[in-house]
Amino acid sequence: MLISRTYKSNFKNYKNKINIFENINKKSIFIILFLFLTSFYLLSKTTNILNDSKLYFFNKILINNGFIIKNIEILGVNHLDKNDIVKIISTYNDINIFNVNINNIYREIKNNTWIKKASVEIIYPNTIKILLTEKKPIAIWQNRYGNSLITKNGDVISEKNLEKFKSYLPIIIGQNAHKNVHSILNILSSNKDFVKNIWSLTFVNERRWDVHFTQGLTIRLPSKNVKKAWEKIIHLNQKFNILSLGLTEIDLRNSRQILGKVNIDKNLIFKKKNS
Repeated sequence: MLISRTYKSNFKNYKNKINIFENINKKSIFIILFLFLTSFYLLSKTTNILNDSKLYFFNKILINNGFIIKNIEILGVNHLDKNDIVKIISTYNDINIFNVNINNIYREIKNNTWIKKASVEIIYPNTIKILLTEKKPIAIWQNRYGNSLITKNGDVISEKNLEKFKSYLPIIIGQNAHKNVHSILNILSSNKDFVKNIWSLTFVNERRWDVHFTQGLTIRLPSKNVKKAWEKIIHLNQKFNILSLGLTEIDLRNSRQILGKVNIDKNLIFKKKNS
């Protein structure tokens, strides 16, 4: 009985020692793992600092030896403000020219609504060459958001200074007028001397056009057979010089008739009746 108790006591002591040893091992493994990760983190940080120092030093050497943007050549600009392009390039003023990302420059330039095509080239050691093709505006679109220039494809060009365009571009008004103006302008341009008197066009119910002249005449075109209707107007103008007749409206919406309106001075009629 005494031997059995002694055996149990020894077994318990042995088991306790094993548990203590296992706990020590677990703690040791945890400490070693923690030290390893900490050392790895500090080493990577030190390496990054050294790499950054090397890159900074290398960048300074290249800059000091003239490998930096000093010249910007911009070709193909007619209406676009060159300063908008220069601002994009100026973000790369503090790095050597080998680190200039021309793909990013290209994307930023293309974001400008004036740009149709663009190419960007680095000419070492210190020049950026940019070749641009601008979009061509054909009208000024007046809408609830303001006034914008429009291309033949219906692209919107953002331009703050529209005064210089008003002298030779017509104003268009109406829902989706910018998407349909190219076709009507092609028809109207058959007589350039006559069409230069047009100051605006209204796209009515997204179906047809009213054409407004600087002389005060409005021509109401039909929704179909627009070219044929315009040919009638050109013929009438050749025979009667309709812009000088004091007409306020010519209505061609009905293909079987042509209606005209004249601005009559009511005061003059009243005087004639009482004379």
